[in-house]
Order: sequence, then structure tokens, then C-alpha cells
Amino acid sequence: MKTKRKALFFSKGSNNSAHSILSIPSILKILPILFFLYVSAADAAGITIQAAPSRTAIYLGESFNLNIEVNGADSGLGDPVFPSLPPADLHLLGQHSNSRSSISIINGRMTRESFEGRVFAYQIKPHSQGDFHTGPVSVTVKGKGYTHPGVTVKVSGVEQQDTVVASIKASSTSVLVEEPFLITLSVAVRELPDPFAEHNEPIHPNLPPHISADFLEIRQELQGLKGPDLNQILNGLIDQNGRQPAFAINNYQSRDLGGFGSLFDSDPFRPRPIRFRLQPERQTIGGKKYRVYTITLNYTPLKEGEFTFGPLTLKGQVVTDVDANRQAVTKDIYTIGPAATVRVVPPPDEGRPENFTGSVGKNMKAQAYFDTNICKVGDPLTLTLEVTGEISLSNMRTPLLNLQSDLAKDFRIYDDNVAAETLPDGKRFKYRVRPTREGTLEFPSVKLAYYDTAARAYNVVATPAIPLQALPTTQIATTDEQDQGKWSGTLDSGSAPLPQAITLSPLGFQDQSLLPPPRLTLPLLLAGPLAVLLAALVTPLSLLIRKIRDRKRHSGALRRALAALRSSNEPEQAARSVRAYLADRLDVAGAALTPSETARLLKVRRIPDSAADSCRALLAKLDEAMYRPDIKTPAADIVHQIISLLPEIDRAIEKPDVESEVSE
Repeated sequence: MKTKRKALFFSKGSNNSAHSILSIPSILKILPILFFLYVSAADAAGITIQAAPSRTAIYLGESFNLNIEVNGADSGLGDPVFPSLPPADLHLLGQHSNSRSSISIINGRMTRESFEGRVFAYQIKPHSQGDFHTGPVSVTVKGKGYTHPGVTVKVSGVEQQDTVVASIKASSTSVLVEEPFLITLSVAVRELPDPFAEHNEPIHPNLPPHISADFLEIRQELQGLKGPDLNQILNGLIDQNGRQPAFAINNYQSRDLGGFGSLFDSDPFRPRPIRFRLQPERQTIGGKKYRVYTITLNYTPLKEGEFTFGPLTLKGQVVTDVDANRQAVTKDIYTIGPAATVRVVPPPDEGRPENFTGSVGKNMKAQAYFDTNICKVGDPLTLTLEVTGEISLSNMRTPLLNLQSDLAKDFRIYDDNVAAETLPDGKRFKYRVRPTREGTLEFPSVKLAYYDTAARAYNVVATPAIPLQALPTTQIATTDEQDQGKWSGTLDSGSAPLPQAITLSPLGFQDQSLLPPPRLTLPLLLAGPLAVLLAALVTPLSLLIRKIRDRKRHSGALRRALAALRSSNEPEQAARSVRAYLADRLDVAGAALTPSETARLLKVRRIPDSAADSCRALLAKLDEAMYRPDIKTPAADIVHQIISLLPEIDRAIEKPDVESEVSE
């Protein structure tokens, strides 16, 4: 039975009918337009702009930082534009990438997630007081414009005067992580007119002006900053005698008795401001002479971000002149020192390697090693990577080894389960690694990059390659169900291994004697007694050989000594000959014998005391002659006496042996 097919894309109706269906060529024509609209809508939905000021309220003369974040794009961006910015000083502090990526491995599949973004930082200094609105901020991304409505900052006015100039200055407005910087608080007070300026300060000892700054609070902890010990610094600035020009800082007060003058006070135990003495320096600012009082603090950033110090406020009285009665003329002052903002930024984007660890510093070193160098294919190994040096640790990221394609050639690396621990001068990372093939392998060098603060450039360090022996895994041969003539290398769950064939030899049917051949029986029987006899004779033979050697050495000792003494021309040579004779005859180490030891040893061997004492005296004279050529007795006479004495000593040494033979 035949069925009729209905047209799906067109009908035979009128072309002008409103209900006609589009044809295939018409759909193909509009597909590019629909795709373009879809991409544009997706692109517009994925890009956003955020703007945030570093401070929402400032004083006239101060500046604030404006951070503009573009989320969704990191390339093809133009600089932000402020089309309706009120009168102000605008400076681009810099820009850096905010892109980041992460790698996750789930069930053996590696997934990489990435985010694109860029941050622009501007410094803005308004010219007038009131509410300062930046107006819209426009950014062009790949030819398309995006706009942010802008931000508002309140600007408060300050009385204009040049009697006191307060300021807060940073040694650098842009630093890297763990790069130290200085913050200097200064109060410049106009000098007194001559001739009083030379020996007088413009601060009255009894009227200390009050300084207020939040970063001078001891309990104030700035997150992400390593600051100085304010307690120690401020204690070192306290005016102990209370008679010098000083300042009061924040709300620091003393609760002890306020000196002799306070005894006449109605409440001598009331809290009083602590007086801090700041050593002044004489400087010229704007053509006018000032006494400048400063406090300098050292900070080290531990993370990226912005840190604001200030503002500084000063109020109180300063001395401006001296009247005819030589009394101080004072003036009430209220002034504000603009705050200082320090940006802690990442290293520059230009030239940044993909294996950048995020750390900055200098002299970074890296080493890697396995827990073993011999394993089987697929065995889990522990790869330890140690990174040390004068580098920042707070922003160091775990190196992703899978980003290096050469590392994953013969190894499977698990980046999602890395153990990290902090070392005194670095970090240690432990990875799980498996070799994927057998043979003599080489784990390639791990390349790590950091930003060298000394060279102001990126530097790449590499670990030495690690040799590894991967043995094949044990396999059991089984038969293939489809082809009985072939063997497979994996044991299937439904098959059993075949036993190896047994080879039989016809020699197994012949009678063999358990005893050795007759020609070897006698030697084997005699070998045991001969070995026992030789073992028993070893000790006597060794003693006999030693006795023969001793007798030979004893018998020739006198002859050798007399020959050496007759040919000796120096006391040192004669003394060495005498000591060599005594060493051979007495069986001692005679090279360092002293005259006293010589006499003692001779007397132990029953040598007459007269002969032993004579030997000691003559040997002492020889020793003295080596260092004193001017002695009374010439060395030749001493040698002649020793030649006459040694035969007597030799006969006395042999005498006990002769007596024993007679008695036997």
C-alpha cells in the first residue's frame, strides 16, 4: 500500500500567502544573520564593567584611586574613557591581567576552566570640594563600546595656609608582593623670624599640637601587610623629662602622676596626653624655611591589593613670632595631610611565561626527586618538588605539571591532589605520578618561572631530569577463545591458566651410584685430617717465624748501631742510631724514646744502674747538642762514649738468657 508524502518545507499555494512556509534557500540565507545575532548577544551578555574607588571621602588636595575591572575579555581592549569628568588631575597608574585558569581531573579526564579579565587603575585628584562624580566610564572591547555609570566621592574643603604643612609620603606608589616600602609622616612648621629661629623651635614646650593618623594605632592591624613594631617605636619617642617641644599622637595618654607641677592640680592623677618628641630637620619648602618633624615606618606587603595610609590631621597651637616682651606669639592651626595609597600589583603581563608560579623575589632554586628510581609500569610514585630562595611564599601557586606536555609523555601526573608544605625558605610540593610504559625512562626537567625583582624580568629555573627504571608488570598467558593457537597476555575471569609441559629424559631410567668415583674417594678421605693438621700447625709456625725474625733483629742490632755511630757526623743522626738500637733490642717503639724512659726500660731488663744512667745522660747530651752547638762536650766525644757503652749494655741484655741455660 502506497502512502502520500507531505511537503515539509513548501506548498503549492500562492507566494503572497501569509501562511506560506519558507523554502530551504530562504532559510540558508538567514542562518548567518541569526548566528551573528546570537554571537553578539552572547558576547554582550558575557562582558561586564565594574568601577570602585579606593576611598569614598577625601579632603581637598588628596587623590583617590579608581579601579576599573573588565570581566569577560583580556585582549582587544582600549583604555577607559571619561567623557564628562569634572576638573581633576587624571593619571593612569597601570593595568594588569585578571585572567585565571584552573585544571581539574575527574575519572582520568582533564578539564580546564578559564576566566578572562583586565584591571585598569587610575589616580584622580579633584580640583574643588563637594560631591565629585566621575561621570560615565566607557571601554571599547573588540570595536564594541561598554559603559559604567561612574562613581561619586565626597571632597571636603580645608583652610589654605602655609604655616604648617602636613603630608604622608610613600617611597613607591606601586610595589610587588613582599617588596618593602617606606611610609613617612611629616609635619613642617614655619621657622620663627630671625634672630629667634636659630635656637628656638616653633613648637611651644607647654602646648604640644595633636597629630591624628589611623595607621599610628598600635592595635590597628592592616590585613595583608607586615608592619613595624609601633609599640617599640612610639616608646622610643616619648619625652621623658617633659621639657622639650613635643606632639600628642592619637589618644595615647598616661595615667601616672604628671610631674612636680601636677601636685598643685586639683586632679593630679587625671589622664594626660603622652608627649612624643620628634627630632626636627631644617628644610626650605617653596622658598620658605621650615622645621620638619618626621616619623618613618617600614612595611612589607603580603598580598596584592591597595593600602591607604592617612589622612593625617593636625590641630593645636604653634609659635609664629616673639613680641617685644620676648613672649611667644601663638596661632591656632587645623590642617590635613593627604593620604598616601600604595598599590601592590602582580608582575607585568608582558613576557609572563605560562609556568609562572606567582612568586616574586630573587635566587629561586628548584629540585625534584622520586621516592624510588625502580618500579613497575603503573606503580604510584611520589614526586617531590622543592622550591626555595629569597622569594615570596604568600602568593606562590601550586605548579600545574600537566601544562608541560613533555612531562605527560611517559607519565600520568595527578595535579588535583597535591600536598604542599612550607619550608623555612620555600615550599615543598608532593605529586602522585605513574609511569605509563616500561623501559629506562627519564622524567623531564620541571620548568618554573618567577619574577626576579633584582633584574625586573621573568626568570625560568629548571630541575635536573630524573632517571627511572620501569619494569614490565607480571602477565599470565591464557588461551584465546576465538583462536586456540594464540596466546593473550591478560588473564580473563572466565578462563584458567594452562600448566607448562613436562619434559622427560631417558637418563632417568639408568641406575646411578650415590657415592663419588673411586679415584676421588681417597683424596676426599684425607682432606679432612690434613685440614685439621694444618689448622693446628698455624699458630706454632707463626710463633716460630716471629721468633726467628726477632732473633735476627736482636743479633744484628749492635752491629748496625756501631756502624751508624762511626759514620755519623751530626748529633741528630747519632741519637737516631741509639734509639733504633734500643727499639730493636728492647722490642719497643724507640723513635720517640726520652732519656728518662730509656733508663727506666734498661733497668726493667736488669741492666746495671750505672750503665742505664750513663745511657740516659749521653742520650740527653745528644739531644741538647742538636739545639745547642756551643755545649762544652763535643758531639764526637759523646759518640765515642756511646760506642764504648753499647757493647756493655748488649752483654747485659743477653746475660739473663745465659744464666738460664747454665741453670738448666
